[in-house]
Amino acid sequence: MRNIFLLFLFICITGSGWAQLLYPEVMEPRTPLNGPVVNKLTGLSFPPFLYKVRQENRTIENPGVRYAIQNLKKERYPEPQVNEAINTLIRYAEDERLKHVVEYLKRYAQTMGKKEQALETLEQKITYDSIEFYKNTEYLLTGDFEEYINTDLQTFVNYIHQDSNYIWLRDASRDSVLLEIMSVADNSVRFWVNNGRMQYHRFWASNKICDTIGTWIQVMPQGNRLKIYVDEDVSQPPAIEKKHAETNEAGISNRFDDEYFKLNPMQVGQLHRRYWTYYSEVELAMSQGKLANWTSGGENSLSLLSNIRYFWNYNRNNTSWENWVHYRFGFMKNGDEDIRKNEDRFELNSKLGQRAFKHWYYTAQFNVITQLFNSYEYPQDQDKKLVANFMSPGDFTLSLGLDFKPNDRFSLFISPIAGKWNFVRDTAKIDVGRYGVEQGKRARREAGARIDLRSTQNNIFKIMNIRNELTWFMSYEKKDHYLNFESDNEEKKKIPFTVNWKLNIDFNINYFMRASIYTETIYNENNSKKLQFKENLNLGVNFRF
Repeated sequence: MRNIFLLFLFICITGSGWAQLLYPEVMEPRTPLNGPVVNKLTGLSFPPFLYKVRQENRTIENPGVRYAIQNLKKERYPEPQVNEAINTLIRYAEDERLKHVVEYLKRYAQTMGKKEQALETLEQKITYDSIEFYKNTEYLLTGDFEEYINTDLQTFVNYIHQDSNYIWLRDASRDSVLLEIMSVADNSVRFWVNNGRMQYHRFWASNKICDTIGTWIQVMPQGNRLKIYVDEDVSQPPAIEKKHAETNEAGISNRFDDEYFKLNPMQVGQLHRRYWTYYSEVELAMSQGKLANWTSGGENSLSLLSNIRYFWNYNRNNTSWENWVHYRFGFMKNGDEDIRKNEDRFELNSKLGQRAFKHWYYTAQFNVITQLFNSYEYPQDQDKKLVANFMSPGDFTLSLGLDFKPNDRFSLFISPIAGKWNFVRDTAKIDVGRYGVEQGKRARREAGARIDLRSTQNNIFKIMNIRNELTWFMSYEKKDHYLNFESDNEEKKKIPFTVNWKLNIDFNINYFMRASIYTETIYNENNSKKLQFKENLNLGVNFRF
């Protein structure tokens, strides 16, 4: 046994030497792995099971919070609202991507000023290089030097300026706080505090006796910080210096009397609801054309249209009273012709309602339609003919029924009891048969049913408003009623209903300017057996008071 042990020891000691003699080659050194081994099939840098044991919520530094989140995931409360609220907040707390984005935005906001300054530096460089290039090669170029600034640097700067991400981050990094500083005399200065921009504002500080001191307010570019500079040439009047000297000699006393600690009695204010509302709309549109030595021919033209609406409404508890006046007036002049009126419509409407149930109101409505000035027809090769003037004709309607108003933009008035009067004031100059009134009479009355539909749709595509007004009146006259006002005295049966549909489409250009399309379609056999249609396309200004 001892011999075997000595032999084994001899082999261990001399084995490495014999190996070196038999194989004298030197093994090449191997480079250690600098990164994790990646599985070529799954693409994972470490086995999948290690994902389950890695630390969760690594962005939460407090281990107690991580432990609480793990317990809340397992726990279920009987209230489903509580479980949903917990899951919502846990998803927020575990969202590492959101926290990385917020950290990036914070760092970006701190360096936004440097980026804007870098852009200004590059823009100045581009301008200087362009001017220098133009001066050196002016004899070879045509046009202004601004045409030759499209270099690689200019392309890069334009990309940064137009990049949507840069614009959004620049606006987000700026404060949008409107700051107002006031003095005792109610002098104030208002300005916006923006990061990355230094601003100066002039402010006059004053006391109760209106003594003022000029100051400059400096808005610092980083953070919400201000600096106030007082003018150096500020001096006190002699009276104030004397008063200060007397105060210093007598000493300053800070004692308060008993009146100082008494509280003034509280005065409780009263709120009054405004039941009446008033507002008006004024629209003016004009078109003009001028021709001078125009070989293709044509005439000068001028047209003007005004549209005035005034509303005064009352709303209290279950009572609603809506009133409005609408007046459209326009004229036009073509070439050497006289000024002619092409629009004159005055409408007064009053609707009184009492809530019946839900969105329905018991309603009484009174409506008047007429014109204010003389209206003429201009037949060819004939003198103009007077066809209408004030209250000739005048249409009066009184209706009783139900009004469905789910909101302020829609109204459907259904009246099974309605009375309609057609009145012609000036029977000496106006042909009463033109408006369905029998010869020798001033008025004509009808009983029937009336339906009024009014709807308004605002901010369609953010620029368009549509207003619809449809009036339908059906007469209860017998079907065998005839009217004879044809030139050939041919008897025609009267259709027992009339329709008036007004459509107004407004396109808002800016706060004041507006383009509008106005159409009016009328079917009324009392006036004409044909369908009447009128259309106006206007561009003008609009004011609301």
